[in-house]
Amino acid sequence: MHCYHQRIVPTTILHDRGKRGNVGRNGASPMSRETNRADLVIVGSGPAAMAAAVTYSRHVDPSRRILVLDELTTLGGQIWREGPTNRVAKYWMDGMTLPNIHRLKGQVLDVLTDRPGVVFQSPEGETQNCLGDDLILATGARERWIPFPGWTLPGVVGMGGFQAMLKTGLAIDHKRVVIAGSGPLMYPVSRSVQKANGQLLFLGEQASIAKLAYFAAHLPAYPEKAIEAVGYFAKLWNVPTRLGTWVQKAGGDRRLEWVQLSNGKKSWRLDCDYLATGCHLIPNIDLARLAGCAIAKDRVQIDPLCQSSRPHLYAIGECTGVGGAERAIAQGIVAGLAAARQTGLAQHHSAALPRWERFVQLLDATFSPRSELLTQIEEDTIVCRCEDIPHGRIKPMSCWREAKLQTRLGMGPCQGKVCGPAAHALYGFEPDISRPPLSPLSIQSLLQLYQSEINES
Repeated sequence: MHCYHQRIVPTTILHDRGKRGNVGRNGASPMSRETNRADLVIVGSGPAAMAAAVTYSRHVDPSRRILVLDELTTLGGQIWREGPTNRVAKYWMDGMTLPNIHRLKGQVLDVLTDRPGVVFQSPEGETQNCLGDDLILATGARERWIPFPGWTLPGVVGMGGFQAMLKTGLAIDHKRVVIAGSGPLMYPVSRSVQKANGQLLFLGEQASIAKLAYFAAHLPAYPEKAIEAVGYFAKLWNVPTRLGTWVQKAGGDRRLEWVQLSNGKKSWRLDCDYLATGCHLIPNIDLARLAGCAIAKDRVQIDPLCQSSRPHLYAIGECTGVGGAERAIAQGIVAGLAAARQTGLAQHHSAALPRWERFVQLLDATFSPRSELLTQIEEDTIVCRCEDIPHGRIKPMSCWREAKLQTRLGMGPCQGKVCGPAAHALYGFEPDISRPPLSPLSIQSLLQLYQSEINES
C-alpha cells in the first residue's frame, strides 16, 4: 500500500514551513536520521552527472568523497541505459570507477534547505541525510503528454518509456508499431524498434514542415547533431514518414488496436499493436523547485558556472533545458570544476555553453505542441489518469488549485508529473509547488521519515 504526503502527514507539518519546513529542514531534527557525509553530492547518473563526478574527482585530493544518487541500477541515465554505446559514453563510465566516487541506488525524497544535501531512501526503505559541501542536481527530463481520446489504452506508451521497456527486454517480435509525436527522441526509439524486430509501420512528426526546415537550416552549426541525424535517416529511409502529422485518437477493445492520424487536410487509420507518442521532453524540476531555486520558462535558472540561485547548489543537464548529451556533458564539466574550486578552468570551459543554450532554444521553438493538439480533446477524455478525471470536469475550473480541490487533479500516484504539464498546455494552469516526499512511500516508511515532526506536533 502506498500513500502520499498530503494525505497522511499532519497539516502543521505540511504548511508551517517557517517553523518546521520540509523533511530534514532546520526545525525538523534532520540529524534524527543517519547521515552520509561527502564533499560532493550528485543527484542523477546520466551524462551530466557522470561528467561532473569524474571531473570533480580528477581535480581534487583523492580523499574527497563523492556521492552519486540515482534510482537506476545502471549508469548512463535513459540515454546510455544499455551501457557504453560509443567512445564518449565509455570514457565517462570508465571514469566512474574512480575510488572516491560512491554510488547509491534509491530515491531522493526531499532536499535540505539549511545545507547542501538531500533526504535519500534505499530500496530497503532506510532513509538517510546525504550531506555535502556542494550539491549538484542532474535530474534529467520527462515526457510531455498532451491527452487525446484513447491515450490511456494499454499499448499506448510514451516514446521514452517505450525505449526503456525495449532496453530492458520487452519482446515486440513482428508487433506493429506506430511512432507519432514530436522531438529528436523519435529516431533513437525507432532504431530500438528495428533492433527488437518490431514492424515499424509509420513515423509521424507533428512539427510543421516550415519549422523543421528552419531547424534543418540551423543544424550545421551543431555538426555532432547533424552527423547523428544523418545516421538515423540512413537507417530509417524505408520507413513511411510524414511531417506535420499528429495523433487524433486511438481505439480498440480493452487495448490498442488502431490509431487515427491527421495532417490537417485528411485523417486516416492504421491498425497497430503499439503507439509510441509524446510531445518532446520537459525538464524535471521538482527537486530544484523544492530547494527554492529560481525557475523560469519551466527550467532551472543557472549562472555561467551552472550554479543555481541557491549557493553551493548547481543544476546541470536537461533540468536546465532539453539539449542532448553533448550539452549535458559540457555543463557537467563546468559544474564539476566549479565545485572543485577550479574557477579559472570552469570559466574557460563555460565558453562553450552559450552555443548549446541556443540549441535548447532551437529545439523548443521547433517541437512545441501545435494548436491542433490542444483542441481535439473530447469531454470524456481522461486528463488525470491516476484519478480518472476527464476533460469535462476540469474545463470549468479557473486554476490548478481549484481543479485540485474540486476534482483531485494531480493528487494520484504521479503527483501531477503527467497531468500537470498537460493541464498547463490545455488550460494554462500553473501547478502548485512541489511537496515532499517526491516519491510514494509505504505507511511504515512515511511514519519513520516524519517521526520527529509528528512527535513535535
